[in-house]
Amino acid sequence: MSIAPSPKETQAAIVDALRDDGIATVDLRELLGTELWTEALADVEPFVAEQTARLESLGEKPEHKDQVIVRRFEQRGDEPPRFTLDSPWLRIALSDPVLAVVNEYRGLATKLYYADNWFTPPYAGADQRIASQRWHRDPEEEHVVKTFLYLVDVDADGGPFEYVKGSAPGNRYGDVFPYGGKVKNPTDEDLATEVPDDERVTMTGPAATMIFCDTSGFHRGGFARAKPRVMALWSYVSPAAQEGRRFDVDLDGRELSPEARAALA
Repeated sequence: MSIAPSPKETQAAIVDALRDDGIATVDLRELLGTELWTEALADVEPFVAEQTARLESLGEKPEHKDQVIVRRFEQRGDEPPRFTLDSPWLRIALSDPVLAVVNEYRGLATKLYYADNWFTPPYAGADQRIASQRWHRDPEEEHVVKTFLYLVDVDADGGPFEYVKGSAPGNRYGDVFPYGGKVKNPTDEDLATEVPDDERVTMTGPAATMIFCDTSGFHRGGFARAKPRVMALWSYVSPAAQEGRRFDVDLDGRELSPEARAALA
């Protein structure tokens, strides 16, 4: 009879994969149970229904990059979104298991500076990748950690996340079109000359798939052709990073773990 790994063993395996390849996956329910997952799905349902109803009005191609992603909470130019500590999105992001993985990988107490839900509409006639659909390294600092949570099944037609394993600074392909270098968006052909095909991975997966990723390595996503992609995402950086938190939070005087309080500093 096989024995399921303990939570600590699961967390250690994720950290090991991040160190080896810069990317790891887990079913959210293995980390945090089913109750929080169910709450998250119920909370996002109206947003998904609203955006799904608009799909028929879309053209064959996006006219500009802001049409590639619909952000539920962050509206550019307006006040930052405000969360309460009861929000499932903050409860996931600030949970002990998630912060344990991120902080162990970084070797410090990280701060959470971004949280949102994204709806990626499909464009059947799209023939060119734009913005974050192209290969890139996130610019905030070396070793930005992002977590992505698929809220629907994501297959090849739904704009899955893609990653070049080992491409974060200091890893085996960290010097390929390096962080801070002149080439910001290498093409598939560019990467093919430097990185074996089997080191480029496409992260299809069922709903509840959670991806931990060092996004200072090369990545792209959201090139949806036939199905919408719906996901939650969070970004963690070091306290030394210049980025200020892009959301507000009502603490309500509640006690938080030292790691969660640091994440909201």
